[in-house]
Amino acid sequence: MRSILVAALSASLVAPSACSGSAGDASVPASCSAAVNARLAQLVAEQHDGPVDGIMVCGTAFGPSRPQRAGPHGSHQLIPLRVPLDPAGHSALVEVVTNDVLDGRVTAPRGATVFALGQYFRTTPGQRPFVAGIHDVHCATHRGAANGWVVVDGAKYPPAGC
Repeated sequence: MRSILVAALSASLVAPSACSGSAGDASVPASCSAAVNARLAQLVAEQHDGPVDGIMVCGTAFGPSRPQRAGPHGSHQLIPLRVPLDPAGHSALVEVVTNDVLDGRVTAPRGATVFALGQYFRTTPGQRPFVAGIHDVHCATHRGAANGWVVVDGAKYPPAGC
C-alpha cells in the first residue's frame, strides 16, 4: 500500500509540470549555448528526415535576414544562423523561417542573437549550406501543432504571444 501511495504521489507531482502548456510556453534561455541546441544537433547527426515539433535553436545571424518569395502561405523571412553544437566549438548553419502574416515581419541584422522554437525540417540539397531549418515559429495554426516563437536581440515574436 505504501509503494502505491508513493507512486501516486510522485505521479501527481510530475504530471502538472509535464503537461503544463505547450512547447510554445517554454521560456527563452538566458544565453545561447550548445546545450540549447542539443536536440537539434541530435536530429542533424542522425539526418532525421521528418518534421519534429518543439525544437529550440539559438545562434548568431551570419548575414541579414532576407525575404522569401510569397507562396501559398504568404511572405516569409529567412534568418541565417550559425549555431553552436558542442562545447568544442563545432557549429552548423541553420535557417529560421518566419511568416510575415503569422509572426509579424521578423528581420535580423548580421550579428543578431536569435532564439527560435518551432518545427524542425531537414533541408534539401538546393537549400545548402543549411543543414536544417526551423519554421512554424508562431502560434499553432492547426490541431496537433505546437506553439512557437522567435526572439531577435531580445524582441520576441509573435509580439502578442499565443
